[in-house]
Amino acid sequence: MNEKEFKKAKKELKKYKYTFLKVIGTIILFPIVLIVSFILTKFFNPYLFKYPRVGLDEEGLQVNNLEHYLRDIKQKNLKNMKLTKKQIEIFEIGKKDKKISCLILKNDSNKWVVSLHGFKRNKYIGLRNSIHFYKKGYNIISFDAYAHGETYGKYSDLGLTNSKVLNEVIDWVKNNKSVEEIGVLGVSMGAATAIYWAQQYYHVNQIDWLISDCSLTNPVEQIRFFLKKYFKLLPWWIASFKINSYFKKHSKTDLDEMNLQVNLNTFDELPVLFIHGKKDSFIDYNNSIVMYYEKSKTSSNNELKIFDNAEHSMSIVDNQKEYAKLTLDFVNKYMKKK
Repeated sequence: MNEKEFKKAKKELKKYKYTFLKVIGTIILFPIVLIVSFILTKFFNPYLFKYPRVGLDEEGLQVNNLEHYLRDIKQKNLKNMKLTKKQIEIFEIGKKDKKISCLILKNDSNKWVVSLHGFKRNKYIGLRNSIHFYKKGYNIISFDAYAHGETYGKYSDLGLTNSKVLNEVIDWVKNNKSVEEIGVLGVSMGAATAIYWAQQYYHVNQIDWLISDCSLTNPVEQIRFFLKKYFKLLPWWIASFKINSYFKKHSKTDLDEMNLQVNLNTFDELPVLFIHGKKDSFIDYNNSIVMYYEKSKTSSNNELKIFDNAEHSMSIVDNQKEYAKLTLDFVNKYMKKK
């Protein structure tokens, strides 16, 4: 990765930031901006906050169970990833009003992977990108994210509160299990959760490595990207005025607190592998390029892999063997340096 590619990536992400001209346009067209933004945020509300967490989905299919996982890997033609009920232990951690629903795939080892699923997914789908670690002897713990599945919370905030949940899960593993190695692998919102967690908690709750697969970097800008994708004829600055304030009414959190495009030097010692699909139409792959480059300004323990053929969260699907080798080699490389 060179300076030219980094500048190009930053330029792409800047499309979803306010500029002088966008501010002037907002002021001139303010009544239109206000009305359109209000209508579209109402329209967009079900997408952001309404999704099946347990039981049946809109097609009458089971979600958040082994059947869901097996159906998913079959649909995606993923090989050697089947599991049985006997391999899975379901349990809860946390206080009574803040229960976190978890599952573990156990091995006879002291090596652990904490696996994080993406937006609208669940702890079973969170296993998909970590099964190859299980095959190599790692214990896998996956959990329903904040406001997903059977974990507490009503409205997701795209990873902010989930970073606290992740920290509690890591604490639980360290306090209740023998640990000689522990890493985190997150996909999409789970990847953003992991990087944000590292910004907030790594200095007091260290892990050995982190793998970020197709992470967003800024929730507000990501919502603008969503709106631009689904309402192509409208500039995002017309469609998303005060979107954070609207979101805050539901989630009670401030999305502006998360910005993974800066301050990545707070976890210099943590090796990070950034993965993204170049065809990703849901989260621009330039997010991972920017994070890789920003973190590499102050540390040399980072790697970046862009899969040219992959859509959102599909790097493992379209490149299963290479994905497994890439992630295992990365971990082995940096664990040997410990």
